[in-house]
Amino acid sequence: MAQLLQQYDWFAALASEHRALAAATTQRVRYAADAFVARRGELSQYWIGVHEGLIKLAVYNIDGRSSTLSGVPEGGWCGEGSVIKREPRRYDVVAIRASQILLVPADTFHRLMAESLPFNAFVIGQLNERMGQFIATVQNERLLDVDARVAQAIAQLFHPMLYPRTSKVLELSQEEIGLLTGLSRQRVNQAMRRLAELGLVEISYQSIRVVDLDGLRAFGMASL
Repeated sequence: MAQLLQQYDWFAALASEHRALAAATTQRVRYAADAFVARRGELSQYWIGVHEGLIKLAVYNIDGRSSTLSGVPEGGWCGEGSVIKREPRRYDVVAIRASQILLVPADTFHRLMAESLPFNAFVIGQLNERMGQFIATVQNERLLDVDARVAQAIAQLFHPMLYPRTSKVLELSQEEIGLLTGLSRQRVNQAMRRLAELGLVEISYQSIRVVDLDGLRAFGMASL
């Protein structure tokens, strides 16, 4: 486990005793597509990392309708706020595709927070960046048209601090983009064709190549 965790900046920055603690207690669990990694209302027992795959944070109502708060690709971590407060999780964590998930127990997380300055700095940075991301998501859903919302949902997966391992070629289907945005696959297809016509992305089967990341981030934002 230590060799696997060494890929992550927060682990590499720890003192040796704290690396040993994290390596000894962290679990790697495989989840099938559509499986729940964590459920809303359950006690937040783990800090969640995506070693392979893609997950989303979403809220479902009694009728089955959902609102996606964020997607978390390979290399990203989430759920630190709920673990810090030791409160029931306020959203569901769902695997969009088959994923390998790293689970750091809450007790380990709190000990690292209490004893490790580098870990504190990492978590504070995560919380700050994620707050900015959530504010942007609410703004985009309320003020942007559908094509721009799709562009921003893709661009958010390239956040350099939250998701440092995202490559320019996303193994992401249009159905999965729909799951991230709450849109139908057909409507996502229309938006992707427009983005491709503008030279921002190239579309292949089950993948998207981002050609102009700055242009993708700016798409639709001029009206705000």
